[in-house]
Amino acid sequence: MITTKEDFSLHGTLRGEGHQRTCSVQATRNSTYVDESTVPVAVAYCRCDIVDGDDFPEGNYELEFDGHTALFTQKGEHYLARS
Repeated sequence: MITTKEDFSLHGTLRGEGHQRTCSVQATRNSTYVDESTVPVAVAYCRCDIVDGDDFPEGNYELEFDGHTALFTQKGEHYLARS
């Protein structure tokens, strides 16, 4: 099996605490391929950051991007990943 890592920028939807907006996301995607296949058998994200700011209140948020959902908590001006 071969695993590749790729950093890229994309847009996602951030929602929570009664708010919703489109945001810019920087993420690292790990893709696993069997033999010499060009189609991955598994895709996972190991890092995801919201790169633009807003005036949303502190609290818990969900980020949807590329068919995946990541959970964040906003503290001050920063979004921190949570489980």
